[in-house]
Amino acid sequence: MDDKQFSKTITPITLKEKVSFFVVNFGNIPIMTLISVFLLIFYTDVVGLDPGAIAFVFIITRTIDAFNDPLLGYVTDHLPKTKWGKFRPYIVIGSIFCVINYVILWLGPGLATSDKLLIVFVSYLLLGITFDLMDIPLNSMIPVMSETGKMRDTLSLIKSFGYTFGSIVFYFIAVPVVSSFSTPLIGYSVLIISTSIFVVLASFIGTLGIKERIEPIKKEKYSTIEFFKVLGAKPVFTHFLSSLISSIAGGVATAALIYFLTYVMGMPELAGVFAIIAVVATFIGLGMAKPFLNKYGKKYTIVIGSFISNVPKFFVLLVDPSDLLMLLLIFLISGIGGGFGMVVGYGLQADNTDYIEWKQGNRTEAAIASLVSFVNKAGLGIGAALVGFVLAITGYIPNVPQNPSAISGIYWAFIILPAILGLISGLIILFFYPLTKELNIKIALELNERRNQNTK
Repeated sequence: MDDKQFSKTITPITLKEKVSFFVVNFGNIPIMTLISVFLLIFYTDVVGLDPGAIAFVFIITRTIDAFNDPLLGYVTDHLPKTKWGKFRPYIVIGSIFCVINYVILWLGPGLATSDKLLIVFVSYLLLGITFDLMDIPLNSMIPVMSETGKMRDTLSLIKSFGYTFGSIVFYFIAVPVVSSFSTPLIGYSVLIISTSIFVVLASFIGTLGIKERIEPIKKEKYSTIEFFKVLGAKPVFTHFLSSLISSIAGGVATAALIYFLTYVMGMPELAGVFAIIAVVATFIGLGMAKPFLNKYGKKYTIVIGSFISNVPKFFVLLVDPSDLLMLLLIFLISGIGGGFGMVVGYGLQADNTDYIEWKQGNRTEAAIASLVSFVNKAGLGIGAALVGFVLAITGYIPNVPQNPSAISGIYWAFIILPAILGLISGLIILFFYPLTKELNIKIALELNERRNQNTK
């Protein structure tokens, strides 16, 4: 029995549930999108904080997350299952706690007359906890919604599209909203409060429409020792390391984008145009990736996407920044590669969950999802910190034309460093990730047989 035949024996996921899954993921994305793109420049150009000091805060807090996230994953896996499911209630509860801290993260230092950096430190540290309360349960959903590779690929695609589309929407509206008010601080305040309300509503509405189907074969909760075995398993650790490096690359490029548009191109309003190009490129990439996914599986599809995404970036160094058409063309090609990764990224996480149950007998959705949550936050935090360090080292001064050294620093942050890190990420998957298409099918079939035996 192959994966296609296996899929026919499983209860299909309805269109309503797919739409709901899109909504809840779409509602998850505004927080990290606005943080990754605008928080650093908000702190430097609006609040007036030193980029080097902010970079230290970002690094310290995300380092703490390296211990915090797995712990919260372990706790989430051991939370009591309710009549609404194992993860669904905590998505909604977590979103409420998260947006409260999210508002403080922005408006606290923006409105305070003193101790601004202290407020940044505390609220950014708490973001690591409060975002996990929402994000880990959400990232645990794909493994419990379906057990077939084909449906998981579909859910991964829906999740990635929700994230991509959400990012584009908030990229596109952020600059016009902020600039439409008398001061940037008022504009950011309106933007942050509005998106916070949206996050809670979308999380609640979307969660109502999704279901948890997959029950663990082994009913007992896994131990602390087994938890560390999960984190050290080769597929889990390899995927984590590759994703972390890739996420840092994305975090660097994203944080540097607004600086590149503002100080190199002199057109910050182009953020929306670049966002549209990203959407178009992602759709093209999603379509192009499907034949590769069907033939070669997730592993090689993500490697191909990594090379398509990162190699073209180096050509930006050869293009005059006033040549908008050529820049957009390069980023269109690069974005196509990003679409490849979006097809399979969260599917790899689900495959890793199955691998652990196949090898160790435990369902560890939240433990593995906690690594994804850490990757997302650490990538953005460390990426923004690296941009902050580069700006501080190269002599960046807010709100004035930049010296050649600072311009070179922006190029390094926006182009060279992300491209190098992205290629390293792809090579790690190519040479070290062990789960092939054939092995994933074998694992899914054997797990299905074990569940059938348990129900007899």
